[in-house]
Amino acid sequence: MDGEIMNYRLVDASHADSALEALVGRSLGRIPPARVGAADDVDDSDDVYHVMVKVWHTHLGYERTMMSVRDSLSDILPGDVGGGGGPLAPRGRSLTASGGRSSTAAGGGGKTTTKTTTPDVRVHAILRYPRCYDELFESSAYLNSPNFPTKYANCAEEEEALDQSVKDASDGVSPLSDKDGAWERSYRALEELYHRGVLESIGVGDFGPSDLSRLFEIATVGPHVYQGTLRTLLTQEELVEDLVRHGVHYQCHDAVSTVLRGREGAPIAYSKLGRIGARHGGLMDGGDSGGGKSDDAGGGANEDVYGYSPIQVVLGYLIHHRGVGVVPGTTDVSHLAENSPSSLGNMRRFSPREALDIETALLALVNGEDVAPDAGNVSNMMGGSAKGAEKVITAAGSMQDAAGDGDDDSGMEGGVVATFFNTLPHPRSVRIFHVHPETGEQIQLSHGIPPGRSGRMIVNVDDVLIAYDAHGVAVKKFLVEGSGNESNGVSLDFTVESS
Repeated sequence: MDGEIMNYRLVDASHADSALEALVGRSLGRIPPARVGAADDVDDSDDVYHVMVKVWHTHLGYERTMMSVRDSLSDILPGDVGGGGGPLAPRGRSLTASGGRSSTAAGGGGKTTTKTTTPDVRVHAILRYPRCYDELFESSAYLNSPNFPTKYANCAEEEEALDQSVKDASDGVSPLSDKDGAWERSYRALEELYHRGVLESIGVGDFGPSDLSRLFEIATVGPHVYQGTLRTLLTQEELVEDLVRHGVHYQCHDAVSTVLRGREGAPIAYSKLGRIGARHGGLMDGGDSGGGKSDDAGGGANEDVYGYSPIQVVLGYLIHHRGVGVVPGTTDVSHLAENSPSSLGNMRRFSPREALDIETALLALVNGEDVAPDAGNVSNMMGGSAKGAEKVITAAGSMQDAAGDGDDDSGMEGGVVATFFNTLPHPRSVRIFHVHPETGEQIQLSHGIPPGRSGRMIVNVDDVLIAYDAHGVAVKKFLVEGSGNESNGVSLDFTVESS
């Protein structure tokens, strides 16, 4: 996967016991210089990368926060941060000593000046929590996180295990002894670093209403960023409105994990997200898809229409309808592409009806209380006819119509969402066709699904589907078999592979 094509420019890091920040710095340092042509015509914006670092609750307090930021910068920008308490580098530093901008002269009677650029890294910092909570050490997020290889039982045990240099930095004073004042001194440290040009922006994470109100009272700058949960965004309206009033940008850091964790308790709600995604499309693909192009993709000539995953639906809704940032977080390469800025940025806005359905589904997933099944969905599931299949095919094949009058999607509730994974080697894209049960006519359901990607569409039980490659060779035939649980939001997965 090409990070340039996916357009990732923000990395969310963690200053904990893991080596994540050092890995981020090493990766940024390996980005090759880019020759960008005539010096006067250079646009440096593509060379700017942003890294979000977090001050953990163990480093609350002025001195410990300064130490935490210094350690983060030394990992992310090796060579730019002086040791032994030296001055921190101003923001906007390149990863090279020369600043990443060089000029070369070329021949003859005149000069042609070109530039070679290296990444310009901007560091942002937030206070991860206002204080330590013993409940954190019992949470699944902490227990399953690879960022904390050593697990502790409570705040006191974690504090006791800290390196002596951390304790000495604050003269032995622990933030546990001043739970209300330690974060205030930490924020003052962030403000100083921002004013000195070390940090691009500052903020906080998971602050409750009372702490947030206190922060707005004492802050001389910012906060610029608030990292919070999906639950907070959906259920704490007053807090969110307060952030909007103060111009604070909300970043949702757990949208993906919350949705995936909630799908078992709310399968119908999760299925609703998949159904909405199957009626839309627009995943950026830089290669030859071998399929048709969307007439109104909104993202360029190489954008194919083969459906959104439930996670893409959620992230697209948060970005385009709620105006918040998202931190997807994944170790799956294909998910990096699906949830990339290029992909999510090119998604169409959902219709008002769809946006309401998405929010309702999200509340169900967050609260663990599933939505009621649609009556039309149940009846259509029990008797998916050829005529009904054609109706679904027409809607799926005409994304402009589905997106344009999605306020009334009652006719689209039949069928199940089928996901097709293309495991063929590059560059064998595939297209999915439906075989009409009476005439044998083959009707195209999807545009080209590139290798390593997946396509989603709405189909009916007993449908016969065929996957063709770009040369018209039939790769595999599928039969959609019912499980008896279709009304409970069951989806089907198919793998396209060589026989």
